[in-house]
Amino acid sequence: MQPAELHKEAGNALFSHEDYEGAIREYTKAIIQDASNPAYFTNRALCRLRLHLYEEALADCQKALELTSDSMKAHFYKGQALLALDRPNEALRSCKLAYELSLKQKSPSASSIAQTVLNAKKRRWEIMEQRRVEKEGHLLFEMKDTLHANYEMKIKTAEQDPDATQQERIETREILEYEYLEQVTQLEQTFERSDEKYRKREVPDYLIDPISFNIFYDPVVSKSGQSFERSVILEHLKNHKFDPFTREYLTESDLRPNLSLKAACEQFLEENGWAVDY
Repeated sequence: MQPAELHKEAGNALFSHEDYEGAIREYTKAIIQDASNPAYFTNRALCRLRLHLYEEALADCQKALELTSDSMKAHFYKGQALLALDRPNEALRSCKLAYELSLKQKSPSASSIAQTVLNAKKRRWEIMEQRRVEKEGHLLFEMKDTLHANYEMKIKTAEQDPDATQQERIETREILEYEYLEQVTQLEQTFERSDEKYRKREVPDYLIDPISFNIFYDPVVSKSGQSFERSVILEHLKNHKFDPFTREYLTESDLRPNLSLKAACEQFLEENGWAVDY
């Protein structure tokens, strides 16, 4: 056995005992001996993920992908590192590539990768939601500021009216103040209703196809009870005659329309129009 492989085996043994720092040292020695083997980099990347060393793990994954672009593990670990670094858009791209490779390779990691894809999508929406709330909050502040400036201008104009008595000025001020407060209340209520309408902007997992990660449009169910988007699973079955998750033999004739799930998706989209672009 080559020296590099000996260090790899030593690293694997340490990893199995959760000695990730020791495993990193062994994988690093393997890399020094042979920097052309992508497995050494992905093994070290996984250790670094376990130690929350996300930037270092990302660098290992990128090096592994330079050596071989079809490394499922490198794409998957890269996606995990990017998600941990709060870069969900990039994480989503990497995990989708990993998922496609996992199906081609019939890897048992497919379901874990699929869950990471969903996590990346959720985090992307959380960031978009945060930006939306901040934007609406800023807009509300600006509109209130405009109302207040308009109110003060009217007060100043009324105070400078040479033909108005002192009592008339007092009454005008009271009327203007009442109108101003009413406008502010109406504005706040409008934003509250808008916020209530859009507050829950998250698509439930059961409405999402596990292969394309899009909301179901025409769902079908397999013998195992797993639902898929019809067009997506049919495309999969052209090249792979098995269930992507159970690995059981599967053909088009084994698929049945999932009418209840289809109805649930239609209702959700009707009530949450924003989800069309999910």
